[in-house]
Amino acid sequence: MTNVRLQDLGENWKQEPNDNYVLTFNGSGEAKIRLRDLYYSMVPDGSAAHNNVFRGQNLGALTPTHITNIQNGTFRDMFIGDYFSINGSNYVIAGINYKRGHGDNSSLGNHLLLMPDRFSKLDDGTVMRSDGKTTHYMNDTDTTAGGFANTKLYKTYMPSIQRKLEADFGSHLLNFRQLVSTHVDADGAPDQGEWRDAKVGIPDEPMVYGTTLNGNNKNNAWYNVGDDTMQLPLFRLNPEESNNHRDAAFWLRDIHSASEFAVANNFGDASWHGASDTWSGVRAFFLIG
Repeated sequence: MTNVRLQDLGENWKQEPNDNYVLTFNGSGEAKIRLRDLYYSMVPDGSAAHNNVFRGQNLGALTPTHITNIQNGTFRDMFIGDYFSINGSNYVIAGINYKRGHGDNSSLGNHLLLMPDRFSKLDDGTVMRSDGKTTHYMNDTDTTAGGFANTKLYKTYMPSIQRKLEADFGSHLLNFRQLVSTHVDADGAPDQGEWRDAKVGIPDEPMVYGTTLNGNNKNNAWYNVGDDTMQLPLFRLNPEESNNHRDAAFWLRDIHSASEFAVANNFGDASWHGASDTWSGVRAFFLIG
């Protein structure tokens, strides 16, 4: 059978954006089926399956249907690399249920872990991309004293990033618990930390690379890593994300020494920079549900 048009099938033939169809024939009957519906009939709903598919599709604005399918745990039509476009920002799905059951409070429900495309924004619209001159995002001087919890990034910039996310996601921006380092010993290794409430976090080395590399873990990797011990699917499935699409490096929260923090470099290598380095941007993560 040739030259069959969708509208000739006598049903709702108008295609939606991003929809592709296959025609099926059974005796004298014909039908059209969306390819995505065929896919869903073969691949199960849930975080396990959807964490292992990279798609990279624009999902548009966050809708009640998205929220329903997050909260019910199906994650229907949401895959790694897909992104929401909200108020001029693109937020990429980096992991699904990544922190469920983690931390010192296990009540966190179904969620998406999102990161901005390349760099976070402050509530005044400033993009946290390094300029090589004035962007002392981690600290104004080369020190890690007081751990990550006492950095300029943690105390000044992260609250501003959070306000931007609250404006974009409202009540769907979730609270979670995260371990942050609070003290560094004479060898430049964190030796104290505490669980804190958070709505935004900075990734560590395992989240990007799947292992610890340059963090000074002499006293225990727990102070740098906490419960964020697994590689995010976004970085596992699309290696271009780990070098931030060759844009610029971004800070990680792992302390390397008394003066340096780890970074994810735009050359693809894991490295470290002095805490006042002006060439490292900020790419924070957060949860919605």
